[in-house]
Amino acid sequence: MKKEHSHLSRQASGTLLAFAAALLWSTNAPLIKSISLDSTLVAGLRALIAGIVLLPFLKPKQIKWGSPVLLMMVLFTLQSFFIVLALKTTSAPIAVGMQYTAPVWLYIIARFKKEPVSRAHLVPLGVLMAGVVVSMCSRSGDVTTLGNVVALISGIWFALLTRAMQHTGNSNPLGMVCINNLFMAVIMLGYCALNGTLSQIATMDTAAWGIMLVLGIFQFGGGYVCYNLCLQKISASHAATITPLEMVFGPLWVALFLHQYPDLIGFIGFLIIACGVVLEVIYTRRREKGGAMGRAL
Repeated sequence: MKKEHSHLSRQASGTLLAFAAALLWSTNAPLIKSISLDSTLVAGLRALIAGIVLLPFLKPKQIKWGSPVLLMMVLFTLQSFFIVLALKTTSAPIAVGMQYTAPVWLYIIARFKKEPVSRAHLVPLGVLMAGVVVSMCSRSGDVTTLGNVVALISGIWFALLTRAMQHTGNSNPLGMVCINNLFMAVIMLGYCALNGTLSQIATMDTAAWGIMLVLGIFQFGGGYVCYNLCLQKISASHAATITPLEMVFGPLWVALFLHQYPDLIGFIGFLIIACGVVLEVIYTRRREKGGAMGRAL
């Protein structure tokens, strides 16, 4: 019985960590809107700050260096870069929403690899995807085909990154987040140096640096710490179905602090996403309890 209880506690703590990741990531919108810097430069500085803060947790001897770790770092950078690119080339709801098609890609990957997938998971997955699609119809005046394709690819990168982080982070999860961010910072800031935007750092005042520190330490670094830790406790598909709550929390912070409100379509989409996440938690809880009772018998 103790083993079953421990398994359920692990599932609950993993779910809470996924919620925390979504909550921290969601602060991106009001913070980014409050700082006037090139978006690529913001992404690079944010990653650099997160990597430096997490350096004390890096334990190189506990990391199995090799192609899986390199692939994870590349996927982390690609996913982050494609999100920035999507935000610059299409509407924000689509750029963010397409990232959360990741649960669909994870389901397809699992089926392709012939991994066991619960049919019950398809119900919350369907509701979640319906909410993402509806929310992406909100404020779509600046939509472009190229931007939509870039945003869709970001969802694929996020799915692949989720699996990579789950398979490489067991020994030193915080250290993995550290090297991901430092690798990304080198790539992003190197790009900024080439296109001349790195000089914008000289224009940053105290308020801008304060916002950047919050972005690096909490929003980005803290968010991925929670996400990587949750992937050591729950399945990739379950984690990727919880984190779309970012699409609900984000507009809430924008409304509270910047007084910018979603339209009716966006609001409906956010409600559907929340329903999908709630269903996922309920279904997962029932499956785990059922499995625990079965093992106990």
